[in-house]
Amino acid sequence: MQFPIFDGTDPKVWKDNYKSYFELYSLPEGMWITAATLHFKENAAKWYQAYKQTHTLGTWAQFCEAVEEEFGADDLRAAMNELLELKQTTTVEEYTTKFQALQFTIIMHNPHYDDLFFTPKYIMGLKEEIRNMVELQLPATVTRATTLARIQ
Repeated sequence: MQFPIFDGTDPKVWKDNYKSYFELYSLPEGMWITAATLHFKENAAKWYQAYKQTHTLGTWAQFCEAVEEEFGADDLRAAMNELLELKQTTTVEEYTTKFQALQFTIIMHNPHYDDLFFTPKYIMGLKEEIRNMVELQLPATVTRATTLARIQ
């Protein structure tokens, strides 16, 4: 199994993948930061070079906090803004894929959002001729709204 690469995107996913990898291969926690940073690429690698000039490595938890602060501080706000502005301009499938990616990002950062929030937003983003037919069915979940939209 290849070691996960980190390029600065999705730090929460990165942290979870690394932790799973370390546990799977029983790597001692004292080596986690070194092992992880060997696989930092692009902006993440440059950030790490700058970071270690002014910081001691500390614990894995402290390091992860620094990574998330640097690369993920704006993820929730950006995903929420993008979701609120999202409109279907192509196929239902493409719209649904983009919507779900944003939905999962938001839930990853705040698990308190649920179908009560997401379902009306999904429906409102559909093209008008599809939206009208889906709204008539009063779907309670994004999954059900997606199914109805695909049928249309």
